[in-house]
Order: sequence, then structure tokens, then C-alpha cells
Amino acid sequence: MFTWGLSLLFLAAVFGTLSMARLIAANPDSPLPMWQGRPQRLPQFTIILRGLSGGLGVFGVFLLWSEIGLWSILLLVVALGIPIVLNLRHNRRFEA
Repeated sequence: MFTWGLSLLFLAAVFGTLSMARLIAANPDSPLPMWQGRPQRLPQFTIILRGLSGGLGVFGVFLLWSEIGLWSILLLVVALGIPIVLNLRHNRRFEA
């Protein structure tokens, strides 16, 4: 189960990164909301990719829990933190 859990966490990171990359590419001239709100342009499948990212990440933690315990949550934070870092980097361009 260890390999499956790591694979799911990896896919969660990939889908989250793809979702944020599509969102940044569609909104190069406007900041993106961090937690709430809607961006000016929302590309197709962005929300589906985010949902897959979260779901696969949580399922990956379930599979890894018996093997590595709390460390699996740290891996989830890293996997789902990548899109947050991308959002912060994108929004930093618009600070006064």
C-alpha cells in the first residue's frame, strides 16, 4: 500500500499544479483570490482538477497511514501546498 499511497499523493500534487497553472495562464493580468472569491476567468476543468487533487491526496493519506502515520499528513501538506505557493508567486506581481 505504500507505493499506491505515494503514487496518489504524487498525482494529487500534479493535478493541483496543473489546475493552478491553467488558472494563472488564463489570468495573467489580474490577481487570483487566495481562499474565497472567483477569478476573472476560470478555465474548463480547473475545479475538477482541484477536486481530484484533494480527493486523491486524502485517499493517499489513508493508504499511507498504517505505514508512516503522521508523516503522511506532512506529505499531503507538501503536495497540496504547491498550488498555494504558485498562487502566492502569481499574486506577488500585483502588490503595490
